[in-house]
Amino acid sequence: MAGPFFTFGAALAGIWVIIAIHEYGHYYAGRSIVEIPAESITVVEPYLPRYVALHDGEGWVSPGEPEQYRRAYEQYDPDGENIERFLAAGELVQAAVVVPIAVAVGLLVSVEIGVAILLLSLLSTAAYVVIDLIATLYTGTPSGDYSQLWESTPMLPIFLLLGFASLHVIPLLFLT
Repeated sequence: MAGPFFTFGAALAGIWVIIAIHEYGHYYAGRSIVEIPAESITVVEPYLPRYVALHDGEGWVSPGEPEQYRRAYEQYDPDGENIERFLAAGELVQAAVVVPIAVAVGLLVSVEIGVAILLLSLLSTAAYVVIDLIATLYTGTPSGDYSQLWESTPMLPIFLLLGFASLHVIPLLFLT
């Protein structure tokens, strides 16, 4: 049986990897769907939380600077045709990568580890949604993926969150 320090360290490492997968989902959408050139988009590491930065012609802009970030994004998608895909890609890629890995680990290695991976993915997203909500209420401006999706298409973040949760809960029920 693993000790509490090992378990805590493994959970932190798992969250670190899940966040990386999420951010690279945004990066992938930015490069392949929005067609942002590689020199104008990057995943800022090794910080926690990681984030996708965009180059606005003068320097790198983080999502923490919403107006500048939006202007940098609009250089590549002026009509906002792909904004929903770009914003949702983190959750979609996270679910598409993490859930099959968790199920495979649960079936082939350890049910407990597979369940832990699914729970860490759900928890990281739940924390992200709560932080997004609090920051949005505090600043009065959309501060994360879900609040920005809500601003453009109100039902989309609800369906995204329900789909994301379902893709995790169904394997949890299957594994336990």
